[in-house]
Amino acid sequence: MRNHRRFVQFGVAGLATTAVLSAALGLTASPASAASVSGYGSGPVGAPQQINVTGAQGCGAMTFTAVYQNSSQQSVPSVFPDANGNATIYWSPNAAGAVTSASIGSTCTPIDLGSANISKVGTLTTIAAPNVAVVGQATMITVNVQSASPSAYSPTGHVTVRDGNGNVVTGFGLTPNGTATSFAYWYWTPPASGSYVFQATYDGDSNANGSTSAQDVVSASPSGNTITLVVPGTLTVGIPTNLKATFVPTTIQGSVGFTFNGAPISASVPIVNGQANFQWTPTVAGAAVLGASYMTNGGASGSTSDKVNIVAGPAQQDVITLTQPGWGTWAPNGQYNLPNGTSTTMTATTLSGSPVVLTETGPCSITNRLTIVVNVGSGQCNIQASSTGGKGYSAVTYGYTVNAIPGTQTAILSAPNSGNLTKGRTYVIEAPGQVDTNAGQNISWKITSGKNSVCKLSYPSDGSVKLKMVNKGTCNIKGTAPGVPGQWNAYSVTRSYKVK
Repeated sequence: MRNHRRFVQFGVAGLATTAVLSAALGLTASPASAASVSGYGSGPVGAPQQINVTGAQGCGAMTFTAVYQNSSQQSVPSVFPDANGNATIYWSPNAAGAVTSASIGSTCTPIDLGSANISKVGTLTTIAAPNVAVVGQATMITVNVQSASPSAYSPTGHVTVRDGNGNVVTGFGLTPNGTATSFAYWYWTPPASGSYVFQATYDGDSNANGSTSAQDVVSASPSGNTITLVVPGTLTVGIPTNLKATFVPTTIQGSVGFTFNGAPISASVPIVNGQANFQWTPTVAGAAVLGASYMTNGGASGSTSDKVNIVAGPAQQDVITLTQPGWGTWAPNGQYNLPNGTSTTMTATTLSGSPVVLTETGPCSITNRLTIVVNVGSGQCNIQASSTGGKGYSAVTYGYTVNAIPGTQTAILSAPNSGNLTKGRTYVIEAPGQVDTNAGQNISWKITSGKNSVCKLSYPSDGSVKLKMVNKGTCNIKGTAPGVPGQWNAYSVTRSYKVK
């Protein structure tokens, strides 16, 4: 902050008057001396300024007043100089902009402090969220905006929260939260396991500059912990069961040990791609607690557990019925064809009533648990359908092979649909700049009936294709596009027009 120093010599007339009054009252007057001021100057909104006045003997109450460029005024409570003529005035600018004039008034000559520039205060935006949240449960996330020290200004205005891809998640106004700080919050519900990134941006206001927080990462899991144990609710003596520990974030590296009623049942199992698996066969029926403890390569640790019921065996293995709508039921280990560029949502049921989950280890992908997406052109996709079992049924996994076969090309056509057209008119068959098939193949047009006698094709310089009806009769046209070997079948479309 730049300090301005002002020196003021109080008037001789004032001294004379004071002397006369002192004589009349029988008092001895102390002559006023030159007063000096320091501590006033430019600075940010809300930052306190300590204005020190010295040499103000004989002056009464001293009042500081600042006049802003918009004619608004700001004053502070009056202070009195001490016996040595010293006074301290505390002023915190309450608005950004130019102070055109400032003065200290008293019974002595007013002290002119001059102009100053009050700048917007800098801010720091932070976002606070728990490290781990429970999937499906609302979690409070808080945003704080703080003015840069030493300002006591509480920022106002709007905050926007975006995800890791820059998409807007939510927005809200700020609420003051004590000196120099304002806050806002919202409740966010994780839709699925995984890591979620949030970043808050404060837009600023007339007195404060905007700022953007660092990114904050929230890891969501079914348990609300870094580790989640996935086991069937009911196990069967003598039936192998897969115990799975999953982690968020999936980048965690380390190892897991599994326990039964607190006793170890596995050696260290490495964490691979966010999970660790161990196959275990129960030997005793009854209620039990299965657990999993982990240690990361960085030295972090944690554990989780889950209650299970172990029933006497043997149990019947669960049965999965996986059906392709419009086609039929898939047999385990069977091979099936799905066209390139398609999404097929299967239906699935089990004897146990457990939900079926599809996974894939080839070039296809799975979305929404039961939808197989083929968008690879060609190749084989390995599909697995899994049930965790339950209600006396043991878990089961079936495998299927999907062959990606060439798909059917599609196109958005400008050509009129088959029907009646008018003699003498010209119709657009292909618009300028039209993207042809979904495989990017150009459509070629030809007249198969009525060429020149009924209709004629033309190819203007703008890249369009047009068809003119020259006489009455029948005009048939055909559009074709080549296939893409191993990915897309050839494309063909026809139109038949009756010219009247």
